[in-house]
Amino acid sequence: MKLVVLGGAGSQALYGIRDLINHGSIFDEVIISSRNLEKNKKIVEGLNSPIVKAAQVDVSDENALYELIKDCDVVANCTGPYHILAYKIIETTIKAGKHYIDFCDDIEAFHKIFESDLPKKAQEKGLSMVMGLGASPGFLSVLACSAEQRYFDSLKEAIFYFACDEQEPGGPAVLGHMLECVHNAPYIRNGEKFNEPSFREEWDFDFGEPYGVRKVTRIGHPEVFTFPKYAPGIPNVSVRFSLEPASAYQGFKDLSLAGLTSTHQLNINGNPVSPRDFALAVLIAQKASRPEMTEAELQEFLKGVTACAAAELHGEKDGKGMSYVGRVAGNMAPLTAIPLIIGAEMLAKGEITKKGIMVAEEAIEDADKFVKETVKRIRDDGFGFTVNEELTVKEVY
Repeated sequence: MKLVVLGGAGSQALYGIRDLINHGSIFDEVIISSRNLEKNKKIVEGLNSPIVKAAQVDVSDENALYELIKDCDVVANCTGPYHILAYKIIETTIKAGKHYIDFCDDIEAFHKIFESDLPKKAQEKGLSMVMGLGASPGFLSVLACSAEQRYFDSLKEAIFYFACDEQEPGGPAVLGHMLECVHNAPYIRNGEKFNEPSFREEWDFDFGEPYGVRKVTRIGHPEVFTFPKYAPGIPNVSVRFSLEPASAYQGFKDLSLAGLTSTHQLNINGNPVSPRDFALAVLIAQKASRPEMTEAELQEFLKGVTACAAAELHGEKDGKGMSYVGRVAGNMAPLTAIPLIIGAEMLAKGEITKKGIMVAEEAIEDADKFVKETVKRIRDDGFGFTVNEELTVKEVY
């Protein structure tokens, strides 16, 4: 079995590839591909595994991409930004007749693809293609599915939370994505869809140790699109976030309230510049001015908790009101990449039986099993990871 990982040289994708090597996979050939072949070769040399090989491809070159994936079994897409690249990659993957998975967390990409004819084409070809199997959507929303199956007859509300350390691995694309997410924050309230920038409303939420109670605000994230595909008609869905340290959260709040997430171009000395481009350039320059962590420092950093998340559900069971909060704490990078790799292995084994393009919540039928396997794999790879569940029952009057 052959797996092609697009963007496989990226910082997050490599956590999944190392996990695949550690656990002995169904794949006997894994291709790390990106535009920089020499970088890929150095990574392959460092991984020191006979099953991993390097390839060069520009994913925007449809013919080159087709030639790369035409003889593989599964395509794992770890490239971004997804709202720009995902459509053509999925279209080419359908043309090649291959199963597909990604950890897309770009809500615009979901709308663009699901409103196109690509889902029908994938279904007609008998392909299983999964979008959004990373940390969230992905592990966190599948955890919510597991809780719904165990504890609820009906759901009234789902809220997804996450908070991560600003030093988590990630480049300019992550910063640009953050600016987009705080500019457009859709949510569902009482069955109606709304969209407004972040920081117009804030709440206090207890993430548990080590972050504790933090200010959170809505953020634009795909769970508002993906989770209702699993729970049709759910009247309330939102995603809320914070950052570590609190000053980083305040920094994005200041940018948002000052209008610096807008893409409307201004004329600056004869040059068209959007407030977002300016804000992104400043953020990138600030990050570049800080000393970069060495590999040893990064590994020491990742020994601690660098991200917290939670799924909160409200509904009913046997006529009683039920509230659930599942809190997780660990590192964002392995929590993003390892679910993707487990999903790729499931596709190769034929364990994802539904056909067409689907979100992670639809694709993973045994949610509890998937959650337990992900937790085990992350811990086996040497990362600290905790899951704590809290259930409250009350009478309905």
